[in-house]
Amino acid sequence: MVLTGKLLFFIIIPAIVLFMQSRLALADDTWQLDDSAELSDAEEMELGKRVDEYIRRQFYFRNDPELNKTINDIIQKLTAVSERKTLTFTCDIIQSHSINAFSAPGGHIFVTYGLLKFAETEDEVAGIIGHEVAHASLRHASKLYREFMEILSQRDKGTDSAATLLLFNCHLEEFEQEADTTGVLYAHKAGFDPNGLPDFLERHLNLLIQNRVLGFLRFGSITTIYSRIDHMRKYISSLTLKE
Repeated sequence: MVLTGKLLFFIIIPAIVLFMQSRLALADDTWQLDDSAELSDAEEMELGKRVDEYIRRQFYFRNDPELNKTINDIIQKLTAVSERKTLTFTCDIIQSHSINAFSAPGGHIFVTYGLLKFAETEDEVAGIIGHEVAHASLRHASKLYREFMEILSQRDKGTDSAATLLLFNCHLEEFEQEADTTGVLYAHKAGFDPNGLPDFLERHLNLLIQNRVLGFLRFGSITTIYSRIDHMRKYISSLTLKE
């Protein structure tokens, strides 16, 4: 996700619910949910398929073969240096003026046309896509699924749901920072300028503040994003020092 992981959460939850319904329907009397288990590769691919179908019902997509080829060429360079080369990564362009990107399980990546217009360099686009490839490589969707099922189980037990959701939110922030540094590393290894992602985030954040989009970004969120950018800058410095 470009500035916040929460949109990914709201997009993926309907698919998780559908996935769980089908999984429970196929389960026998001995089946029990293992809260510590992550999704298998096959289950993650199936969840990704359901998210993809859901997204395609909600949005219009831009049919631009040349632009799609450019984006997917960048993806091939990034996935070549990632840890999950067995996934078939694809990137689709959503016809929207908003500036956003997100990923779904199984290698599905979505970027808005507004984001591509806002990006100034190929390095910025590579940084954003690298961030989304990192989410898939690090199995964040599988971990998100586990966290969501834990929230449901705690609610059934009468546990304080607010505290559980706060913990879940902290984990989402951890996923974002992990995807930041891993995505920057992928971009660096693939031959792109790793500063592309923090450069893009900084310009986008400044635009939102300039336009007073404060309903979307609370002060806490703004400081979190500045912290992410600062963390990436320091990490990039460590990469260049190793060369």
